[in-house]
Amino acid sequence: MKYRLYKMMSNTGLEFLKKLGGMMLLVSMLVGCYDDGVEGDSYYVFEGQTIGDYLDADSRYSEFSVILERAGMKGLMYAYGDYTCFAPTNEAVEHYINSYFPGATLETLPDSAVEAVAKSHLIGAKYMTSDFSTGYLQEPNMYDRRVQVNIDKEFDAALGDSATVYLLNGSARIILANDTVSNGVVHTVDHVLEQSSYVLPDYMESLCENQGFTLFMEALKQTHLTDSMLKEADESPEMLSKLAQFASDYTATGQKVPSARKFGYTVFVEKDDVFKNIYDPQNMGKPVYTGDLVSDMRSLFNYAKSIYDKVYPEDAGLYDGDYTHPKNPLNRFMAYHIMDRNAGYSDLVVTTNEWSVEEGGNITEYYETMAGTLIRLEKVVPGERIYLNRCVDSRRPSNYMEGIEVSSSGGSSTVNGNFQFIGGVLSYNENVTTMLRTERIRIDTGSLLPELTNNNIRFDPDETMAGWYCPDGYFDDVYYDNQTICYYSRWPQGADEGHSDLANFKTDNMKFNGEYDVTLRLPAVPAGPYEIRIGYEANGLMSITQIYFGYDRDNMTPTGIPLDMNMVGSDPKVGMIQDAGLFDDINMDPIYNTGGQTTITENDKAMRNLGYMKGPNAMYRVNADRVSKGARITNNWWYLRHIVTTQELNEKPFYLRFRKVDERSNRILNIDFVEIVPRSVYNGATLEDRN
Repeated sequence: MKYRLYKMMSNTGLEFLKKLGGMMLLVSMLVGCYDDGVEGDSYYVFEGQTIGDYLDADSRYSEFSVILERAGMKGLMYAYGDYTCFAPTNEAVEHYINSYFPGATLETLPDSAVEAVAKSHLIGAKYMTSDFSTGYLQEPNMYDRRVQVNIDKEFDAALGDSATVYLLNGSARIILANDTVSNGVVHTVDHVLEQSSYVLPDYMESLCENQGFTLFMEALKQTHLTDSMLKEADESPEMLSKLAQFASDYTATGQKVPSARKFGYTVFVEKDDVFKNIYDPQNMGKPVYTGDLVSDMRSLFNYAKSIYDKVYPEDAGLYDGDYTHPKNPLNRFMAYHIMDRNAGYSDLVVTTNEWSVEEGGNITEYYETMAGTLIRLEKVVPGERIYLNRCVDSRRPSNYMEGIEVSSSGGSSTVNGNFQFIGGVLSYNENVTTMLRTERIRIDTGSLLPELTNNNIRFDPDETMAGWYCPDGYFDDVYYDNQTICYYSRWPQGADEGHSDLANFKTDNMKFNGEYDVTLRLPAVPAGPYEIRIGYEANGLMSITQIYFGYDRDNMTPTGIPLDMNMVGSDPKVGMIQDAGLFDDINMDPIYNTGGQTTITENDKAMRNLGYMKGPNAMYRVNADRVSKGARITNNWWYLRHIVTTQELNEKPFYLRFRKVDERSNRILNIDFVEIVPRSVYNGATLEDRN
């Protein structure tokens, strides 16, 4: 057997250098012997070995090997494929058994625990530490849980320098990394990767004292919002039957069907220390958190009331006595911290190569909270730190809000959700409503539907994937019957010459085929006048659709004549002239337009008069390599925005209905994103930006 040393790890890994039974490889610590840019890792290639061989060759993994055998998983570790194995040492396994099953042995450990341990340490994809980022690994483990990764630095005395530390699921540290074998990679861990079988509220309660969020947890319980985070999966016979039938029907290359319909939740959590820094408005000398939960709950209610009585003056004082009422100030405050999707830190804001940071600013997502109101998430670049309700915009200096940072470490996940710690107090206050009333709200269909996140569809890395086919009833906020073929399209990175002209916001969209009749539910926004638009692909494969608007799903009004999605930008009824053929009066003074050429602003206005807009200027086509940017889609005939309607919106959800009125068969409706644009943006004193 051949060994090839690439880089040494810290002295914590030296004791693991014995491989293949009696063979001992002794290596002294050499600083800088090889530098691949990842500190503190040890790289070996075990040529010809499988993961199974690797575990067999070292007695330090003998107990984990027994667990794999008992679970019927060991044979898989000799098979061809790409796997990641987090291999716990014997000491780690014994600590787990003694902690959770005192008196048990490896042979008497319950079968359920054996299965959980075996499957929790195996992933059906290869992950080197260079693939890690703080958050969750994309592919779930074989126990159908995603592995949480925290990356940190600590001083290593042997190296005389800092070393990278990888912590999995909050407790398991990688002590030997990146041992590559023929069917994957092995990382040695010093603790068993524990996978909670709790639903999220129970798991949070088990951790709240140790991790210091007792007041937040008490408020969750007293508002009974814990009862709203208990669902795990739709296991109704009807849904299971539909999924099984779809799995049988859609078997062509590139077609996928979800195996389940899971539910999930994300909770943004303030620690007790955060509540020490705000004060009870009824007793200004008292911090909201003092450690006396009875009085602190009253202080937190008073704080919430001081905010929500201003936002909802019509409800002031009417529901104060019932924390469980959805219009109670404390209930509204707590519900605003909860989203109906299981989104790890790295999933909160999606970044793709189709969005220009330089032109479009920081990356944003909008989600509906359990309070029924919008929360804005922003990834600030460079640095990629994530904030809630941040507004730092030179065009709106009076609306400045620093926002609340989401911690990239801490928190944890469980069977149906996860929680994230935040650095300030989150609320839907007057500043937030002002911010939303003065910005274009662009909601990608991928972020609109939580089922795409909860079932690991939105982030599917499969490069051959063309569409996920979902039966009627799969989505809570999209309504269609079995005459409609619904599929979610995402074009992942990787060369694909056949789709080099792709132009989709965040690389995905929703498509509907057949004799479709589709109704989409949109979230509430602060009351006021808005323009509602959709972004879509326009080409000869698309259909003619009648669009309706309304608050009652069963009683909606047509918004105008049917939209012909076949018409590309060059059609006179759309009136588009590509930017390249116009005088650029956005960046150049129009007085220099001595030839009287049509300006960008003039063409934009002419298109608006016909009910259309070009695609966002900050979006790009994907080049044939599927990674680098091509031309801006403002110069793409095949991507348009359509102005659906202008409405005075109440602060409640509304619906858009799309009904096929095209006699041709096999024509497609596609919806890339929806824009909800306040009048102050589309018809304000300052011209709306083109991003």
